[in-house]
Amino acid sequence: MKQDKSRVLWIDVARGIGLISVFIGHLIFPYVPAWVYTFHMPLFFFLSGLLYPGCEKYSFTEFAWRRFKGLVIPYFALGSVIIVLYSIVYILNGEPVTTYTQMLRLFFIQEHYWTIWFLAALFLTQLLYYVIDWCFNRWRGAVTIASLALCVFGFLRYRLGFGSLPWNLDVAFVAQFFFHLGHRFMHMDKLREFFVGSMPTFRLVVICLVCLISNVVSAKACLVISGHSLNMSIGMYGNELLTMIAAIAGILLVVTLASVLRSRFIIYLGRNTMILFAWHYRIVIKACGLIYAHFGLFQIPGVGTSMLRALTSFIAILVILIPVNEMIKRLPCHKIFGV
Repeated sequence: MKQDKSRVLWIDVARGIGLISVFIGHLIFPYVPAWVYTFHMPLFFFLSGLLYPGCEKYSFTEFAWRRFKGLVIPYFALGSVIIVLYSIVYILNGEPVTTYTQMLRLFFIQEHYWTIWFLAALFLTQLLYYVIDWCFNRWRGAVTIASLALCVFGFLRYRLGFGSLPWNLDVAFVAQFFFHLGHRFMHMDKLREFFVGSMPTFRLVVICLVCLISNVVSAKACLVISGHSLNMSIGMYGNELLTMIAAIAGILLVVTLASVLRSRFIIYLGRNTMILFAWHYRIVIKACGLIYAHFGLFQIPGVGTSMLRALTSFIAILVILIPVNEMIKRLPCHKIFGV
């Protein structure tokens, strides 16, 4: 693995852990998917905020164009591959024309559709946050207040039953606060050093235990009180306060673990997220499901069967998409796929 000195290693590790969490969330592991949903998408918004350059470095037009190239163009490139593959399946199955038109409509409008919903939401999240940062960065703490206010507005929309918005703008209202937390975390040296700096093993264990217990207790309380927990992919937040506590505790747990883990495999995943994130569910896991059903594999209910099915699908994701990722990286047009 080539060493890129401009990268912060623990961020790559945290992103790799986040990607594995996304895989787990889409696989039929017993109990674990419900847990990773409490923090895995907030984690990605937080990690994106760590790398936000600030409104001083680029004008809004420059910033928007850079994010358009990095997120919107890959959204359409990655989504087009899914559309082509699904269209082939629809043709073979003799699906009606309305199936195609519905798929295209949802793809272009993008309201919590497919795994790539995150790219659309992140694009609007970053534009929203740039505007907040540009408007309020002259006053100490004003950006935090404005970001929190917009997050509360997003929660109020959810609480009052308002539906989703095109390109997941409804998610961006909430997500920009996690993005803000990441940005502030990167600029608060003492706080950052506390979680990712050198530390004795005892302190590491204590921090991880406190974060894990806070996450699990808050998430469980959220589930008991509201009947459901966080699922940003569909704009569902449960009890908002408990959701935020669980998400932040989960983020800090991952960040702390990322400061000490040095797995080459996890680092690779953290540096090559786009293809695996976009295609693992709608292509590989769906294909695995069809194969399992056709050959009668993993059809008997039970924890053991679910675990074996999930592990087989997890291996299939890596075996199929890592080579695909490496092939695309060698194409002249690789940047349109975000790699």
